[in-house]
Amino acid sequence: MRTLLQLAAIALLLTTAATTRAQITNPDNLTSPPPTPQHRPLKPTDNLQWLWPFAKPEPIGRATDLRLDARFQLLLAKDFHRPQAMWGHNEEPLDLVIPLFLSQHGTVTAEDNRYLTLDGCVPSFCAAHGLLWIDLGTQHPLIVFAAVNWTTESHTTDEAAADYNLWLYPNRELSADALPFALTSSLAHWDARLAAAHRLVPHIAHAVLVEPNGAPYAVTPELAGANTLPPQPDTTDSSQPTAQN
Repeated sequence: MRTLLQLAAIALLLTTAATTRAQITNPDNLTSPPPTPQHRPLKPTDNLQWLWPFAKPEPIGRATDLRLDARFQLLLAKDFHRPQAMWGHNEEPLDLVIPLFLSQHGTVTAEDNRYLTLDGCVPSFCAAHGLLWIDLGTQHPLIVFAAVNWTTESHTTDEAAADYNLWLYPNRELSADALPFALTSSLAHWDARLAAAHRLVPHIAHAVLVEPNGAPYAVTPELAGANTLPPQPDTTDSSQPTAQN
């Protein structure tokens, strides 16, 4: 009897296997089961919200503290470590030049709970000055460094008729024909703040947008927010050196 039961079991297994083989006629028709959901934590995007406290106390914030913050230096190294052609012998990368343009008379301002600006000038030579504009309202913040530098032509820096160049360095591609309105408005407000402080308001003769890959594009200065006010020399410090031709 035991032998008969074993034979019956073997026969059942063979029958089942044969039936299965008959059903699977083409391996290409096989479908894999849906994958088991993987609940992996998403890596948060750095939205740079840590920048906001540096805009306090109003109206000038804490520019020096921000400029010297290690997180700020890492931010510049990440987004602006590339060649520049606006200052010195040009061998210094942009991320090392930016803090120089923000070193003196620095302010940090916030606008519309979205935009943050850090501005200042080169120590003892405010004819060279810069503004870092940050749009904190997007997942990947747009950052643009705007630098103004004397052209060394025709007039000295203590003359209102002196010409300057405006350099725009974004951390991602922008259209030279369609700069963000918030950016151009901020650049216009920058001149207004400089005028109110009796500091240098430049006449921008040329404006250049330099893409992250180094490609330069001419920009109409007025479309970049420049030349909205009459130019004026810096009258805040008569002891400041004046550049000569």
